Amino acid sequence: MNRSFETIRERFFPTPTPIESILDPLSEDEDLLTPVPARNWKSLIVRPEVLGTIFLLILTLLWSRHRYGPISGGALSTTPSGAMDLWRIYADSWHGVGMGSAFATPTWIAVLALGSTFTFGNATALVAILFWISPILIMWSMHMLVRTFTARRWLLMGASVSYALSPVAIAAINQGRLGTIATLMCAPLIVKALPRLRAIEVQSWKFIFGLSLIVGAVTSFSLPFYLASSIFLLAGIAKDYMHFRQNPEGILFKERLSRWLLLLATPFALCLPWSLEALTHPTRFLIEPGISVAGGLANEAILANPGGIGSIPWWFVSPVLLVILVAIFSSTQARFYASWGFSFLLAATFVSSLAISAHGNASNTHVWVGTWLAITTLCAVVSGVVILDGLRERLANSNIHYRHILAGLGVVSVLAYSLTASMWITTTGANSPLQVNRTSVLPPFLGISPGTKTLVIRNLSVGATDQLTFFVARENDAFLGDPDVAPKSSPAIDKAIRDLVDGSGLTSSKVLSAHGIKFLFMKNPVDDQLVRSVDGIGGFMRNSSTDAGIVWRVTGVGERLVFTDENSKSTPMLIPDDGAPVVTRSPGTLTLAENYDSSWQVIQNGARLVRTKNEYGLPQFLAPTPGEFFLIHDGTVRRGWLSLQFIVLLSVLVMILPAGRRKREISVEELT
Repeated sequence: MNRSFETIRERFFPTPTPIESILDPLSEDEDLLTPVPARNWKSLIVRPEVLGTIFLLILTLLWSRHRYGPISGGALSTTPSGAMDLWRIYADSWHGVGMGSAFATPTWIAVLALGSTFTFGNATALVAILFWISPILIMWSMHMLVRTFTARRWLLMGASVSYALSPVAIAAINQGRLGTIATLMCAPLIVKALPRLRAIEVQSWKFIFGLSLIVGAVTSFSLPFYLASSIFLLAGIAKDYMHFRQNPEGILFKERLSRWLLLLATPFALCLPWSLEALTHPTRFLIEPGISVAGGLANEAILANPGGIGSIPWWFVSPVLLVILVAIFSSTQARFYASWGFSFLLAATFVSSLAISAHGNASNTHVWVGTWLAITTLCAVVSGVVILDGLRERLANSNIHYRHILAGLGVVSVLAYSLTASMWITTTGANSPLQVNRTSVLPPFLGISPGTKTLVIRNLSVGATDQLTFFVARENDAFLGDPDVAPKSSPAIDKAIRDLVDGSGLTSSKVLSAHGIKFLFMKNPVDDQLVRSVDGIGGFMRNSSTDAGIVWRVTGVGERLVFTDENSKSTPMLIPDDGAPVVTRSPGTLTLAENYDSSWQVIQNGARLVRTKNEYGLPQFLAPTPGEFFLIHDGTVRRGWLSLQFIVLLSVLVMILPAGRRKREISVEELT
C-alpha cells in the first residue's frame, strides 16, 4: 500500500533532482540551510491528465443525473439484489422465463457475480457504479494504449477524452449495452499487446494465456467481439501460412501456429457451454446480451454511429470516418490501424442492414453493431494520434499544401464534435432509456403467487403505425440474463393470440390455460377493439381496470402442474418450494406447463415415470399408481459443463502465474 501511494505521489509531485558537481565545495551548513522544494498545487491542476479527468467527471455527473440508484431500461434488465442471486441464475439448469428454457446462462453473469465482491455482494450497486464510471474507465483505458505512440500529454488526453465521448460510447451507456461497454474498456488493453504478436513464436506461454484470459473476459460479454478477434487471428494464421509456403521453416511455423490456435481456442473454452451452444444458433455471434432493442440503419453505421434510441443524432457527425480515410493514405504506422478500422466499419455497415429475431423475440429487429464500431473508433483514435504526433513541427518546416488543410479539418472536426456531444449528453442525452426506478410492466398484485404466468399484450408505436406485441411473464420482471435464455414463443400460443385479435379465438382461453397462463394483462394504452373482442369472446373474466391496464382471469385450470385422472377430471397440483413430494389419490397423468425438455423427470418409488408430449408439446408423465411423486429438472449435464469450465479457468490461471521451484527442491549442485 505504501509503495503504491509513493508511486502515485511521485507521479503527480515529481521531486526535482538537483544537479551537483564534484568541483562544488562541500558545506554541511549550506545543506542544512537549503530550502525544501515546495509542492505547487497549480502545477498539479493544469496537468492534462488532471484536467481531462475533472472535465469528464463533471460531464458524467450531469450526464448520469437520472442514474443514481438501481438502474434498468433499454437493453439492460433488472439487476438482482445480491451476488448469490446471480450465482444461482448462472448455476440453474432451468430458467423460468416465458414458457421455460434450458439454454446455458451466458458467462458474463458469473463475471458480474464475481465482480460483486468489490461491492460486498451488492450486484445492483455494482451495475450502477459500472455505468456511472464507464466514461472515465474508457478514457484511461485508451490513455494506456496511446501513450505507447506519443509522449505529448495534451494529445494523449485529447485522444482519450474523444474516445470516451465517441458516438458508440454514448449510445452504449444510454442504452445499457454491457457488451459494447466491456469492449470499449478492454479492447485498448488487448490492442496494446498486439505488436508483440509479430514475433509470437518467442512470446512466453504466460503472455499467451494472459492475453487469452482478457479476450475471454470480453468474449463472455460480447460474442461479436470474439468473431472480430477471430477474423484478426485467422488473418495472422493465413499470413504465416503464405510465408511458410515461400520460406519453409517447419519448426518456426509450428511455434507460431500453436500460439495462434491457443489464442483462438482458449477464450472460446473459457465461455463453455454458452459459447458451444452459440454454434447451434449462429446469429448469437451478431447480437449482444440483454433485451433485444433495435440498432440504427446502415446510413448511421457508416458514420460510426450505432443508432437506436438514446444514441446521439446522426447529424452530429463523428470525425471517425474522416480520420480513417486520411490515415489509409498515410505512409506511417497509422495505415495499419486505419486499414483494420475501415474493414470493421464496412462489416458494421453490412451487419446493421440485417434484421434478425433474437432473445426469444419473434419479430425481426435491426442488429446492434456497437462492438464493431467500438473497434473502428479505437483504430481511428490510434491512427489520428500517430498522424498528429510531431505533425506540427513537420508542417511548420514545409510549404502550405493539402496536408495543412487535412490537419486543420481533422482538428476542427474533433473539437466541434466533442463540444456538441458534451452539450447534448448533459441536456437531451441525459433522458436516456437507462434510468433509475423504471416502472414495472406487471401490476404488483399479479406477482404475488410464485410461478404465476401472465400473458402481457402491449400496443407499441413503430414509426407511424401501431403494433401489438405480447410475451409470457412470470411473477416479476426479467432479471439479468433472462432475455439471453428466453425461448421462442410456442406456436400454439401464437395461434391463440392471433385468433383472439381477429375475434375468432373461441378456444384461446383453453389453449392459454393448458399452458399454465392464469391472467391476461393488456397494458395501457389499450386497443378498444381488442378489449371488446376479449370481453365478448368468452373464457376471460375481467378482474380489474386501472391506469396501468386491464386484467382478465383466464378460465380453466391454469396451474403449472395439473393432474388428470382416469375420468378426465383435471386437478391443479401445488409444487412445494422445499422439494416436498406431490401426492395423488388415483392413477392418471401429470402435465407440466413448461416447455418440453428431456431433463424433466417425475420420480415415484425411485423409478422414473414415462415422459411423453401432449397435444401442445408440453411434457406429461403417466402415473399408473397413486402415491408420492417428486418433480425435478435433472441438472447433471449443466453441472458437468460448469466443472469443465472451472477446470479450463483453473488451468489458464496456473499457466499465467509465475513459475518457479521451492529452494528445498533445488539440489546443492545447482545452488553452487
